[in-house]
Amino acid sequence: MRRWIYVAVAAAVIGGSAFYWLGAYNIAASKHHLPGVGPVLHQYMRNVVTTRGWGVSMPDHVDLDDPGLIRLGAGHFATGCLTCHGGPGIPRNPVVLGMQPEPPMLTGDYRASEYWWIARHGFKYTGMPAWPGEGRDDEPWALAAFLSHYDQFDRAAFEEAAFGRTAGYESAAVRFAGQPGAIPSGLGCARCHGEDGLGRDGTAPKLAGQSEAWLTRALTAYADGHRESGFMEPLAAPLGNETIAGVAAHYAEMGGDWQGRALPMGDAARGRTLARQGSEHGDIASCTACHGADRRNDTPRIAGQDGYWIVNWLHMYRDGPIPDTPRAHLMAAAAKALDDEDILDLAAWYAQAPDPREISPPAR
Repeated sequence: MRRWIYVAVAAAVIGGSAFYWLGAYNIAASKHHLPGVGPVLHQYMRNVVTTRGWGVSMPDHVDLDDPGLIRLGAGHFATGCLTCHGGPGIPRNPVVLGMQPEPPMLTGDYRASEYWWIARHGFKYTGMPAWPGEGRDDEPWALAAFLSHYDQFDRAAFEEAAFGRTAGYESAAVRFAGQPGAIPSGLGCARCHGEDGLGRDGTAPKLAGQSEAWLTRALTAYADGHRESGFMEPLAAPLGNETIAGVAAHYAEMGGDWQGRALPMGDAARGRTLARQGSEHGDIASCTACHGADRRNDTPRIAGQDGYWIVNWLHMYRDGPIPDTPRAHLMAAAAKALDDEDILDLAAWYAQAPDPREISPPAR
């Protein structure tokens, strides 16, 4: 009996080695899987997503029905996902139909937590990448919000959400990068930040009236990989110094009459006290010392930004990934002592920014 066990083990080793070294299974994309292999692999993928999705907890300040968050997700989908998956009313290019597995059109097959997990982590051996901003757990929620509402979009609504206007995608089907007509020129930053720099009603942070020095520093940091963001790094990486300088000057010259949207949580009165006085008991420094009316021109204005963004930024500086930029360590030290309640209260205060001394723009 033992002899037959040895023979079976030897045969398995020899057979497995031959299969491995001779490349017996044809992995060519031009050939379909053997019967049953594709469905088994796909079901395993679904099982992985379902299991991992159970452990995903959506932050309290994320509202999947927020139009601004949905628009942000639509814009990123147009930049990062449309090429392979097509979009509402926009068919896939025949090139991607030759991939194995074929990238599917997306029709609301997953829960929001599962969409988040897929966008955040991607899939091995499929061409589906992980989120570009490696440490930005907050950003994929925008894509989850859009994909959760995907079936509600026709082409015109998708174009309006993603590009800020209908006819924003000037071709009948998906075009690849470098081919003319895919996305009209002139949209650029306005796709998310708006033509007026005010963030398209919550789609993105407000840039109008920020200092030229700060805008230049932030864009350069995104372009050089010193500031993580799955939204901004892919868009900033191709920009040269001249283009960055032009963008910074463009937004710095705009008016800064901001009105932020507060989240339905947080105590603005307590946030006001924290912002102005800090908390000796909690070892929390005053925010206005750096972000007040007399702030340096390389320091951003946060008063009047939407509460959603303020919460995300404070979590980023507290929990990471901390930008590798000058003076970022100061913000990280200031945010370290904040708990979740402090962050929500500060966001509630700064979003409404009622005091003119808090919102006066810096000199360029």
